[in-house]
This record gives sequence, structure tokens and C-alpha cells, in this order.
Amino acid sequence: MFLYKKKTNVTGTVRKNRKGMPKLTSKLEVGQTESQHTTTMLATRWKDRRDVYMLTTQFENKMIAIGKKDHHGNQVNKPLSVLKYNENMGAIDKTDMLLSSIECVRKTIKWYKKLFFYLVDLSLLNAYSLYKTVTGKHLPLASYQFQLIREILTKYSKKSALNKTGRPRSSDTVIPMRLTDRHFPSTVPPTSKKTNPQRRCNICQKLKKKRKDTTFMCTECNIG
Repeated sequence: MFLYKKKTNVTGTVRKNRKGMPKLTSKLEVGQTESQHTTTMLATRWKDRRDVYMLTTQFENKMIAIGKKDHHGNQVNKPLSVLKYNENMGAIDKTDMLLSSIECVRKTIKWYKKLFFYLVDLSLLNAYSLYKTVTGKHLPLASYQFQLIREILTKYSKKSALNKTGRPRSSDTVIPMRLTDRHFPSTVPPTSKKTNPQRRCNICQKLKKKRKDTTFMCTECNIG
């Protein structure tokens, strides 16, 4: 109703126990509907494989043939609100699918933090879409994200001054040199004998004094 008062129609799914929802409890067969309405809003219950509840201020209570038949040979119909909802939700579902593979959202009790990181992810996805449109290249989203992180670190990082002990001063913003001097991890390239070769991890050997193999290496230093 808030959106309707702002001259914006809306159609969407709703939980049956949502506050203010009418009681739609009639016994229905698959494909049948039950509905109630006010002067501005229509609430519909449609029996599919499960009950589907819809609210709309946009469409009438009407069944539309979708050009398919069930196993009895009968024409399959769907409510107009369900049909339009499915037609227009594809882009949203695809966006959520793409974000799920690269999202930086973490569990937190602060809702605004989750919102902030979601907006960061969404900005990345929008930039990725513009990149493909302008360049015509079809780089995988994860690779685009990785390259973007590299460029941000390269452009905005700063090397800190060292104190008397040779360590960076704590008052400075410290960015490890391996992240700023183009020393980035990459997969160890396959050889004629191995498709997934490994190398000895140089960090584990120096810091933990033990051997551990890894599939990543620094191409600049030629070490694992």
C-alpha cells in the first residue's frame, strides 16, 4: 500500500501468515485459484505443486494459457500475476546467482554492515557489466574481481617508512610489498607430465620450518 500511494504498482510472492493477509483456506485441486481483493489490491492463492500466494496492485484475477498441456492432455493455465512475476524476475535471480559466487558479505549482527558489503558487491557486478559492454570481452566474473583488486592495491597502496628495528611503523598504513610490487599468486602451470603440478611452499618452509606443497606460485619470483 505504501508503494501504491507513491504511484508504484507492485506484484510479488507473500507468506500466507503475513500480517494482514486474508484467510485463503479452501480445498483446491492443482491449477485452481482462490482470491480476495480490496479496491486496490488482489490476494491470490494458486495451487501448483505447492500453494503459491501472490499480492498485486497491478493485475486482475485472470488465468492465462501458457501453451502447455499436462499429462491428461488438458491446457495448463497460470494466474496473470504469477506469469508476469516469473517473466520479470529472471534478471533478479541471475543477479543473485552471480553475486553468490563472489560476495564479500559476512555474518554480522550489524544489519548496516551487511547492506554496505552488498552494495559493494552490486557495484562490482555493475562495473563488470559495463566492462563487457564497452570492451566486448567476456572475462569470468571471478577473474574480473581478482584483477580489480590487484589494480586497486597497485594504485592506492603506499609503502610505509621503517622504524629503527627495520619494521614498518604502526602509525602507517601497511600494505605488504608482495601485494603492491606485482608479486601476485597464480596457478602453477601444467607440464608435459603433470596436469596439476605443485611446488614447495616457500613461506611454510621459512616460517613454519616444514615442507608443504601448493598449487600456487609467484611468477615474478618463480617460487611457490
